[in-house]
Amino acid sequence: MPKLARFNSPAGLTDPNAEAWSTRVRGILAPYLDGTRPQFYDPTKKNTPANTPDPMVSWVAFPASLRAPSQAERLRLADNDRTLQDEYCEWTVARRGGKITCVTFTTEVPEYWEHLFDTAPQRLLQLYRKFVHPRVQLSDLRRANGRYRRESPWNTSTPGRLMHLIQGNNTLGAAVDLVANATVLRIKNGELVTNQQELVRCADLGNPFRHSDPQIASAVNVAASQGNEITLADPPGLHLGRPLTAGMVTPDGADAAKFWKIERGDAERTLRARFEVPPNRGYVVGDIEIGGRPVQHGGQIAQRVQVWVKVLVKKGSHAAQPRPCGT
Repeated sequence: MPKLARFNSPAGLTDPNAEAWSTRVRGILAPYLDGTRPQFYDPTKKNTPANTPDPMVSWVAFPASLRAPSQAERLRLADNDRTLQDEYCEWTVARRGGKITCVTFTTEVPEYWEHLFDTAPQRLLQLYRKFVHPRVQLSDLRRANGRYRRESPWNTSTPGRLMHLIQGNNTLGAAVDLVANATVLRIKNGELVTNQQELVRCADLGNPFRHSDPQIASAVNVAASQGNEITLADPPGLHLGRPLTAGMVTPDGADAAKFWKIERGDAERTLRARFEVPPNRGYVVGDIEIGGRPVQHGGQIAQRVQVWVKVLVKKGSHAAQPRPCGT
């Protein structure tokens, strides 16, 4: 196929200012097209054959890097601090009478919301009021310098509802950086680095103890070792998979998979979803059991949710030259 005309909006959502979003994405990719990473490319500048594979790389939403004396403490800490939710997925928990009623998940990158603030502020406000709270004001989302406020009072909480990702590594820019730099092969002590965690350490590709960074880095690096060119598939972004509900026991025997409600995106490319029992069933999420124990933390659901990204692997004939660690 020819060059991509423009990058599409996340999950292909309608956006009257889609060209401005595409320009923003091209700006995120631009620093990595300086020739030092010849196997990373911008599909709006170079052709991509129609049969180019776009493999999915997936991982668990719950943070692997979170350490605590017990599993219960890990779950508590993750629920109470979104800065610990570092797998390109964040969630918040709503409760009533101490029991969980709803867990909301998002993989929406903050760059897109900055784009909305700059190009369609009323649309931005409409979405905040729909998904977070009807009292949100545009002034709440504006910093003193007039720019978009990613971590506003409406998007920093852990109870209730959230709007988009805020953890420092959960950005489109971070994903692009990881994919682009993972196209460079690495060598240590005369041997090609192939171990996932060692590759992340060697090339400074994020945190070797996350689920996401080693998975993405390894998949891209293997593809690059075969001479291919790689980039993020369009539309670029991170997505949610349906939670694994096998083993979830509901009071009425209902299939818990029915309680996953997509709010933005679709079944193929989910950006935002909530896990919530319909009121007419007479019970809440906190009444569902996993392993004989009631759901007391949103993290119990996050442990069953997959996050994924797709990359384009264009056949190439690059004779990659491995670089030493730290260069």
